[in-house]
Amino acid sequence: MIRKLLIILLSMSLTACSVVMAAKGNGVNPKDLGNCKNRSCLIAAGAIPIDHTKGKKGRLSSENFRATMPTGSAARAAMHGLLDVGTLGLWEVAGTPIEAVKGKKTGYVVAVKYDEDGSTIKHMSFHF
Repeated sequence: MIRKLLIILLSMSLTACSVVMAAKGNGVNPKDLGNCKNRSCLIAAGAIPIDHTKGKKGRLSSENFRATMPTGSAARAAMHGLLDVGTLGLWEVAGTPIEAVKGKKTGYVVAVKYDEDGSTIKHMSFHF
């Protein structure tokens, strides 16, 4: 009885790493950025400024941001959790490296043109 309890506790302690990696939602959805009306909203959402141009008055006229698509998946995290429990934690040996190298990060560039005030977005385009 103690042996079974020890095995269950050990298997529960081994589960998590690949589950957490699969559930992590790094990145920014372009739809979320499309709702932004000013520069600070883009930066707060996770877009990273990479270059800019200034107008005649020294204010920003256009700017490019770098962002990556979200990578988290609740379904993938649930699958890792089920495999962890089903294999008594042995899945972590394969699941964690798989999540570490899984897929390519899909990056994209957001090109923004500002109004004359230098912060209100006049036009935004996405380049994938």
